[in-house]
Amino acid sequence: MKTIGAVVLTIIAWFIGLLIDVNLDWGDPMGFMCLRILFPLLVMGCCILNNGKKDKG
Repeated sequence: MKTIGAVVLTIIAWFIGLLIDVNLDWGDPMGFMCLRILFPLLVMGCCILNNGKKDKG
């Protein structure tokens, strides 16, 4: 996957995490589970691993 695709997917993952964090009513308005941080990290990690896998093969 190209760099632009990884950036776009990371921004989409951040937005999804933001929406989920805002809609959870667990007391903290800033996001109790920090999904707006977790989702982009997972997506970027998957993009990096996928890119490394394609380069070796």
